[in-house]
Amino acid sequence: MAEFADAFWRASRDQAASQGANLSREFVNQVQTSLDEAIAALQREAERRANVDVNYVKGNLAEVWHAETLKVAASAKGRTDIWANAVGNNKTGQDVQYGDATTARNAELKYYKTGEETARQLGNPAYNDSQKVVPADQLQEVIAEAQRQAARNRDTRPDIAAANQNTAQTVSDRLEVDGVTSTPLTEGDARALATDLQRDGELDAEAYGLTTEAFIAWSDLLRESGTAALHAAAFSAALSCAPQLYRLLLQAQRSGELDYHAWSTAARQLVGQSANAGLRGGLAAIITGGCRSGLLGPALKRLPPAAIGMATALALNSLQHGWQYARGEISGRELAFNSSRDTLTLLMGTGGAMLGQLLIPIPLLGATLGNLLGSTLGALSIQAAQHKALALCVEQDWTFWGLVEQNYVVPEAVLARAGFDLFAPQQLAAARFQAPPFVAPAFNEPRLELQFLRRGVVAFHTVGYLP
Repeated sequence: MAEFADAFWRASRDQAASQGANLSREFVNQVQTSLDEAIAALQREAERRANVDVNYVKGNLAEVWHAETLKVAASAKGRTDIWANAVGNNKTGQDVQYGDATTARNAELKYYKTGEETARQLGNPAYNDSQKVVPADQLQEVIAEAQRQAARNRDTRPDIAAANQNTAQTVSDRLEVDGVTSTPLTEGDARALATDLQRDGELDAEAYGLTTEAFIAWSDLLRESGTAALHAAAFSAALSCAPQLYRLLLQAQRSGELDYHAWSTAARQLVGQSANAGLRGGLAAIITGGCRSGLLGPALKRLPPAAIGMATALALNSLQHGWQYARGEISGRELAFNSSRDTLTLLMGTGGAMLGQLLIPIPLLGATLGNLLGSTLGALSIQAAQHKALALCVEQDWTFWGLVEQNYVVPEAVLARAGFDLFAPQQLAAARFQAPPFVAPAFNEPRLELQFLRRGVVAFHTVGYLP
């Protein structure tokens, strides 16, 4: 039972890294799904306008572009309440409708060849209640032209002047909702986008910046890693709390009273293990997010999250064992054994995670359960193999290349019983004088006492004499 408890504890600790990696993978996958939907929406719009000139199609595609990239940015920021739709009904000032859970807005987009022409088209007073969006490379020219038009029409056409002044003050090259923005698009890129889609029906996502690394920032990964750390800590606490709580309640039922010292010790262990699991989960999450999103380079985008989780847990375990060895808490043999044990356990946990995901195709659940079961079985298997190996060492005098120490020193207790004088520190104590009473000695026949020694495991990875 103690061996299973130790194996389960190690598994619940190490699975936190795998859980964090899987959570980060799901986040990046959500952003990628939003990007796929954005590309599909652009393709549908281009197909719908297949017989329209590129100089007109670019404006329609710009509407879809800003609506869809706003949703992708919202996904990267973890904002599920932000929405946007390219209406396509030619209603005045309603090219795009967007907002969040509490607000709804309209946007008017103009993508003409020059900033001067774009500014003039936005001078319609009917657009004053809408967000005005223009090409990114024309923004400053549109503002300057709108100010000139406002000054020129101030006396003769005050309504047109007010509309141009509104343009100068509110025009933008993007949609924005609570700090989340769409991706600015130049007039040249809008025309090239229309040309590519009409010619090929496909577009180069990397050429237009429709990639996860363009939308996901390190701040987003830090946010998600914090969430992953909390989930890992809570899950680890639940796994370790249940058996401890059962044991303490059973003990209280048998004794009829609560052992406050045992409860406080269990609480401290729970907090320490939860913090450890949170660190593992958060670190694995940010590394996985950096790899899968492409922020750490395109070569690492397809690195399996299970491998990242295993590497993270193995690295932290190695640091812990190295620190214990440096402080003299464990020997070099223990350091080597712990490192090999963790490697094999984590490998079985990674295999269990992959198998669990196949058998239970529910995001996170199958991988987490598979990792926990695989790691536990791996730890138990290593313990069983260790016992068998030590049994062979006892019988065959094997050392397994130094991993097992052969100790042939006879125990002090046996030497003392055999009549040998053993060195021990002496302490001086003052004796009180007292006349000894007379006691008649009894005659005892001396007997020969024999004690057989056997070889066995007497310490961690040590074979020697046992009485």
